Amino acid sequence: MATTEIKPFTMQISWNNGAEGWQFPVLPEKINIKRDGAGKDYDIIKTGKIRTIEKPELTEISFESFFPAKKYPFVNEIFREDPRWIPQPHNFVNDILKWWDTGYPVRFIYIGSDAVNESSKLSLPMSIVSFERWEEGGSPGDIFYSLKLKEYVFYSAKRITAVQQDGQTVLRAEPPKRPDERVPPTTYTLKPGDSLIKVAKMQLGNSGRWREIQQLNGITDSEVRRLQVGRVLQLPPK
Repeated sequence: MATTEIKPFTMQISWNNGAEGWQFPVLPEKINIKRDGAGKDYDIIKTGKIRTIEKPELTEISFESFFPAKKYPFVNEIFREDPRWIPQPHNFVNDILKWWDTGYPVRFIYIGSDAVNESSKLSLPMSIVSFERWEEGGSPGDIFYSLKLKEYVFYSAKRITAVQQDGQTVLRAEPPKRPDERVPPTTYTLKPGDSLIKVAKMQLGNSGRWREIQQLNGITDSEVRRLQVGRVLQLPPK
């Protein structure tokens, strides 16, 4: 299902940098957005307890709703007004389970009643903590669910370089790069002019990892310089 325009009172979930995703067809009665403070307590002699203030904990979001088996009057208008849309609640369930199994985060977007006010907006990469679903006798075909998400923080090792400053050598960390929410490919089809070094640089971000590609695909040293165009290579984890 393709992503759509975000309007007030909207909740959307997507995966793989927006390649897949949808708006929730029925908004929950309540959405709980929680972020705890963080700090540590210390006992200081002759002073007593003190507490340090640290960066707040990760945001948690939880809510309950249902995936409809009919075009109810209260279903999201983008679905209700689309004559091609046939309610299939299991499709929503299957998407969530599939994204969860990949081990990669989803992106959750929430727009409150005041779409202009930034405090009414939320857009975060999140991991799926729990997903429960059930059916109720009074609503045949509808799938009720509860979903709990927790903020995901992209992280990686920082490269440190030595630079000259005021006649002295100092260590400086590279500035953080924009998080890449795309799910890395697991294969690559060789094109004219490709080499394992080039493939490692393009697909893994490190040309020095070409040996891993060679070993993973059983490429001999004599084959490295005459790779066949069109050959599909397996890629190691990024």
